[in-house]
Amino acid sequence: MTECSVSARDEPLAATAALAAAYVIVEQPGPWGHDALAESHLPTAVAAHLATAAGSGTRVLLARHISRPERASDGTRNLWIGFTSPGSVRMRHTARATDEDLLSLDFHAIASNALPPIGERTDTPVMFVCTHSGRDRCCAIHGRALVAALAQESGALPQVWECSHLGGHRFAPTALVMPTGVVYGRLDLESASAILRQLPDGDIDLDHCRGRSAFPAPLQAADLAVRRFAGVLEADALDALWVRDDRAVPVPPGVPLDTIASALAEVRHVDGRAWRVAVRQMPLQESRQESCTKEAVPGVFWTAGEVVPAVPWSI
Repeated sequence: MTECSVSARDEPLAATAALAAAYVIVEQPGPWGHDALAESHLPTAVAAHLATAAGSGTRVLLARHISRPERASDGTRNLWIGFTSPGSVRMRHTARATDEDLLSLDFHAIASNALPPIGERTDTPVMFVCTHSGRDRCCAIHGRALVAALAQESGALPQVWECSHLGGHRFAPTALVMPTGVVYGRLDLESASAILRQLPDGDIDLDHCRGRSAFPAPLQAADLAVRRFAGVLEADALDALWVRDDRAVPVPPGVPLDTIASALAEVRHVDGRAWRVAVRQMPLQESRQESCTKEAVPGVFWTAGEVVPAVPWSI
């Protein structure tokens, strides 16, 4: 069977990042099965508690580092807890998280930007590259090759970790950048190295960006369209909202996101500028595999219409 990343090579990257308001990323060396939490060496109680994050708005990932094949001898581990919405980005980190720390996490609170007092607040950006072989061989082959190549880059090693399933194996190698929650795909050594160099400035590489995971797919499409139109690269410079009854609101009231096929979005810059853009779903011309183990199926993608400057909003 063809690799899914080959099958989907013509599928647009934009607006394909999985939705998450916040992330909990737990260091867990060793193998990860298809269900990373349940099929790893995590203590059973810890794995069960982390699994309760489903549906909370907080996404849990496992991470490991090429230089740390095992947990610390005292049983502690690295832990990142981040909230990714524009204007409210925050992240906490500790290298000494215990099982008790993990069992204390309130995932609904974290998704509401109430981060627990674990570790210290940090602005140091980190790239997590999906290498989850238990989910897809494209992530195993291409993700691991990218991490190995980046490990040879001078100064890049501390910023780059492997992680479990990010979604979108067909765009491998994929990566998540924290604390902004920007997701990338179809990376190679050149593009990933460029992204790492841009991290201190908070800039986005538009050519490889799948979207900002704080936004649902329609708003990801609008955000990226405005960035290209206005030349805005700084990740936290823009916020995207729905336009309902000519008002910009964070979420469409009472409308399940998976039922939306078109939308009008307003994208706002921190300097007061604003734009409106209509987005809609379109069918892919050809079927593609969503994973290496699956047959090719029809798909859709989000496309943006004309970007129109709107009345500046009041800061």
